[in-house]
Amino acid sequence: MAIPTEAAPTRRRGPIRLGAVVTGILAAGIVVAAPAGADPAFDPDIDVYAADGVTPLGDTPVHEGDTVVVRGTGFDPDANRSGGLPLPVPPGVPHGTFVSFGAFTEDWRPSEGAPTENRATVRSTNAWVLSEAALNQVPDVPFDMRRTVRQQWVPLADDGSFTATITIDAPATVPDDAVFGIYTYGAADAVNAEQELSVPVNFDPAPGPNAPVAPEQDLVWGFAPGFTDLVTDTTQGSVVGKDGASVRDDGSLTFEHAATDIDPDTGLGRVEYTGTVVSFTRFHLLEIALANPWIEFTEDGTYLTAESSTGDQVGTDSMSRITVARLDADAEAGRTEWTDVPAQFSAPLQPTVLLPYSGQSAAPVSFRF
Repeated sequence: MAIPTEAAPTRRRGPIRLGAVVTGILAAGIVVAAPAGADPAFDPDIDVYAADGVTPLGDTPVHEGDTVVVRGTGFDPDANRSGGLPLPVPPGVPHGTFVSFGAFTEDWRPSEGAPTENRATVRSTNAWVLSEAALNQVPDVPFDMRRTVRQQWVPLADDGSFTATITIDAPATVPDDAVFGIYTYGAADAVNAEQELSVPVNFDPAPGPNAPVAPEQDLVWGFAPGFTDLVTDTTQGSVVGKDGASVRDDGSLTFEHAATDIDPDTGLGRVEYTGTVVSFTRFHLLEIALANPWIEFTEDGTYLTAESSTGDQVGTDSMSRITVARLDADAEAGRTEWTDVPAQFSAPLQPTVLLPYSGQSAAPVSFRF
């Protein structure tokens, strides 16, 4: 893994399209100007700045959790129409450009046939630069793929300019001899050599002032047997945690303790945990979330409730609290920790995609407070 140590330029240009930049011709000693209203010359170029958006980044070290600002010019809003994936942007619509922080090998350019594994990024931190006109042509029925793009969307102006704020998040696996940097390339498998630009970034893996703090794993739950594998393997999607939640290597979901309201004499009451876990398929054709679970000790039994998506594609946009599962654990005065408690899903569950789990055995739950 190569990390630049010398001052690196913060500006890179793509190949020059001669026909697009010539604004006049010299004939018989006379300069003939381009006609008024001619299309602008699109010559892709990027500059990288510190978080203030003013100071050129240069070789200033960046750490996990820091942000940098990328300004682009000369990116043709009408480009990247041919090729690319048919989803989420339909064929014939400009697919836009990805702006990514990552670790790429020397042989990284899609236009030269470089494989995807030569470009290591954290997909959720990529910016998707696209004109609003193109975004509005992305379907929102029967699947809301426009929402998928909008989550990472950075507007591309008619003159080919954009400003993107990128959070520094190093990929877990980095190719050998890769260079950390800001990279731009055609989005959704569109190939455009002119937009394949790079600026080296001096990434320091040591914790910096903005380094994220790993949440405490006070409630641990695998949800349902094989659930995470189903999402990541069968649907080619991901399960990710944030805001107090995380996903273990074994697929278990974890949440951080937030508050306790328990009667010390009876053990009845509620223990609240915080965090959001989002599960989504490839292209986000399905996206559901589970957030802020509570363990509720009642006279009628012990239950796990949580905020759950109200629809199969809404993620965290629309959620309501439901009873998710009944736990085989009785309230006990003074007890503060349970391990591998058997659980059974309630019926019915929401959203619709979870209905098959209703009434079935859930993964065991461990929690403390």
